[in-house]
Amino acid sequence: MKRIVAFIIVFFILILAGIFGYQYIVELLPNYEKARIEEIIPDYEKEKISIIIEDKYIKGNYPPKKVNDEIYLPIDFVNTYIDPYYHWDKKEKTLTYTTNNKVIRMKNEELTYFVNSEPLQLDMPIMTFDTDMVYIPMNIILGFTKVKFEYNEDFKLLIFDDINKRYRTSNVKKKKAYLRVSASDKSKVEQKLLLNEELRIYGQASPEGWVKARSKNGLIGYIRRSDLGVIKDIFPNIIKKEESNSYNTKKNIKGKINIAWHQVTNITANNKLKNVLENVEGLDVISPTWFSIKNTEGDISNIASKEYVNYAKSKGYQVWALFSNRFNKKITHEVLSSTEKREKVIKQILALTSIYNLDGINVDFENVAKEDGKYYVQFIRELTPYLKAQDVIVSVDMYVPSAWTAHYNRTELGKVIDYLIIMAYDEHWSTSPESGSVASIGFVEKGIVNTLKEVPKEKVILGLPYYTRLWKEETIDGKLKVSSVAYSMERAKMKLDENNAEIIWNDDVKQFYGDYKKGNVTYKIWLEEEQSIEEKVKLMKKYDLMGVAGWKIGLQKKEVWDVLYNYLKK
Repeated sequence: MKRIVAFIIVFFILILAGIFGYQYIVELLPNYEKARIEEIIPDYEKEKISIIIEDKYIKGNYPPKKVNDEIYLPIDFVNTYIDPYYHWDKKEKTLTYTTNNKVIRMKNEELTYFVNSEPLQLDMPIMTFDTDMVYIPMNIILGFTKVKFEYNEDFKLLIFDDINKRYRTSNVKKKKAYLRVSASDKSKVEQKLLLNEELRIYGQASPEGWVKARSKNGLIGYIRRSDLGVIKDIFPNIIKKEESNSYNTKKNIKGKINIAWHQVTNITANNKLKNVLENVEGLDVISPTWFSIKNTEGDISNIASKEYVNYAKSKGYQVWALFSNRFNKKITHEVLSSTEKREKVIKQILALTSIYNLDGINVDFENVAKEDGKYYVQFIRELTPYLKAQDVIVSVDMYVPSAWTAHYNRTELGKVIDYLIIMAYDEHWSTSPESGSVASIGFVEKGIVNTLKEVPKEKVILGLPYYTRLWKEETIDGKLKVSSVAYSMERAKMKLDENNAEIIWNDDVKQFYGDYKKGNVTYKIWLEEEQSIEEKVKLMKKYDLMGVAGWKIGLQKKEVWDVLYNYLKK
């Protein structure tokens, strides 16, 4: 009996030892449970944006908003963490921002600048949403304040860093490394880190061997110091003040100027800049189609992007934003014939130029009525001195001279502007009653010669077509009907090849030509490609013009860049 009792006692002792031993082992093992996002980001709420500054989550009274790809920040956050010089007058609903030499005022639902006490309006409104707190577009803040931010759409995290502040980084050196909610192996895991992944490091390692870190996606947590490599100090770039104007000098461009217009139809299209600049050589200036007169009151439509400008400049390009009248005669007349509205437009252009740190403004006013020619010239005469005072290059796009464009008065324009760009194309335009070349060599040379009668060569740039037209001719009810479609260089050549058209060089127009038939319909193409472009560039060189500008980037063959480089840069 005693032996049975002893056995039972030993048995229970072993069970208890096993239980306590297991618990002890469990306590020694790390925890690999994945933390919920609510456990990682304090005060996390679905569909609301959280803010991180360096290594801290910031809880504000009002969260940021995202509207049409634009981030809006509440002014209380801006004042506390970014820039204290924004002042909101709740009673008058007016936001005022001050710098050393400017006072900028913005009205609710619009952006109003005051330059010498005169107001102007921009198409980037401040907003109040469903609260009485005013929100400022991030684009406005970036225009005046040196701040770096990233937005993580997955976690809805807005991450800010001080670009003037030294920070520390390190790379993960172990295959199994984890960012944890707290400094303990028993803490839940925020994310498993990749080998060589770079982290921002904050503070010193704790006695237990943990350091505070922030991952690329913005999550803040703790990692073992032994899982990291060398911790490096990263110092901010010191930029000399005078370098900010280095883009705005003609001397900064070596050789002849090479400009490409970039057709941007909405703010999202700015994201395509990296693609259109691939395989480009010898380009100096990108000219995005960003600004236009929106209505008869002289308000300006704006689809510009600060990120676009920053990227272009980081690659060595100047940015000359295009400003158009939308080719609308009524709007053009109503705005340019009024001194008050001209001044209003000028102030907006000056503000936009400052906000986006532009190097140039390219004015593209077309379809101006004959009676409004004098107002157009007056507008350019008033605009140019202000832009030059900001060290901004002023160029205008101009038709080839003809009787019906004489009212543009190139002679007077040439006295004040930096460059006149001859639009030496659309000899046969989209709705032309007859088919023909977009830019035959005779048409181009005549345009150059006649322009030089009014404007000195030092101010003339030759516009080139990077497109061509497929012409369709058919007889309907005994009448010849002509229509056309604009194609890129590659696609136009492909059309001829697909239809087995014979392609021949036409020395009269200095272009390859081809045609083909389908039933009773005839198709014709006067090709633009590297050889036809070279013939036009030879004229630029012959008349010693200042360079070329191509409409539009993305339609050219890659071989065109080689031609331009050889003639403009060598």
